[in-house]
Amino acid sequence: MKFLRSLDLYKVIVLLSLVLLPVGYLLVRQLDESIIACKRTVAEATRNGGLLDQIGALQRKVEIVDKNKTIATGIVSQPRTYFEGQILGSAAAGTNLKTSDFAPNEAPAENTVLQKGKQAVTDHIVVVDWSSKDRSRELTVTLDFVYSVIFNCESGARSANRAAAAVADGQRSIWKLRELELVNMTDEQVFSRHRTPRAELADKWKIKNMKFARREPRKIETRG
Repeated sequence: MKFLRSLDLYKVIVLLSLVLLPVGYLLVRQLDESIIACKRTVAEATRNGGLLDQIGALQRKVEIVDKNKTIATGIVSQPRTYFEGQILGSAAAGTNLKTSDFAPNEAPAENTVLQKGKQAVTDHIVVVDWSSKDRSRELTVTLDFVYSVIFNCESGARSANRAAAAVADGQRSIWKLRELELVNMTDEQVFSRHRTPRAELADKWKIKNMKFARREPRKIETRG
């Protein structure tokens, strides 16, 4: 009590300084560390390939997905009709194509998980069967025709729906070529007998296998 009674203003200021100075030092140090961490975060975010670039890339992907849902309903919900229109439009390459020469068929969807990010996705697959229903007609095509089919199916360039065709402006198409197998039909007997083929093969091909696929994210149900 005598100590408290003997205190004056100057002694009180000194005592408070002894207590507040360490506290103030700790606060200033924490602020300095926070400022350094903020500057480091800003530098990491603004560099090439940083968080801002990644966020921008993800935003563009989300916008493309949303755009695909609104303007490409027919492409997704009616793939058979879509592929028939795109493939028949490719007949302009010089092939006398008929609807009986091919058949786009939906295959069972495949569920998988991407290695990066462990994102669950579902792959929807369309198999284009090039076995002609007319047994007397054996369809052979040129490489230009094959390129035209791939381009049309991936871009939607021949779609009758202009809104659906606008998907080509979305930087990423809905359908992508997954598998393609061609057999040259220059001389089947030469190949069947394992003889040496000619030095130059004719531009005459048979499509043995053609698959297209589109990928969409899938939610994994978790049991709590």
